[in-house]
Amino acid sequence: MADSVKIMVIDDEPSVLESFKMILKIKDYDVATFPEGPAALENFKKDAFDVAFIDYKLPKMDGLEVLKKIKEIDPSVEVIIVTAYATESSHANAITLGALEYLRKPFLMEEIYELVERAMRRRRAKASRREGESGPIGPIH
Repeated sequence: MADSVKIMVIDDEPSVLESFKMILKIKDYDVATFPEGPAALENFKKDAFDVAFIDYKLPKMDGLEVLKKIKEIDPSVEVIIVTAYATESSHANAITLGALEYLRKPFLMEEIYELVERAMRRRRAKASRREGESGPIGPIH
């Protein structure tokens, strides 16, 4: 159900934050926006989120640092790195650190919706695998 999906957006450009907020509110997602990493991380420690869109270039702490810290706090959160400065190495680093995807600016509304749906499918799949785990299954004698 869309109204239970909590999304964090971290970007230092107010217009980008506003765009994300408008796009995500159309689908009734619960959206919290932050202009920089440290403030977002403080909030993240107090509140649970399902998905985070993080700008690659941020003041005080870059997007990959924020990604690492979010994954340390809650590894189940799906993170999408957003950037206008895409390079192969930054893309590889983001994926290696656990990002679901690397979204290039400018983006389309449909891309945002598809990424949120993909993130939620992946979260549900991980949760059902965890629920299904009853311990290691060894040989039966």
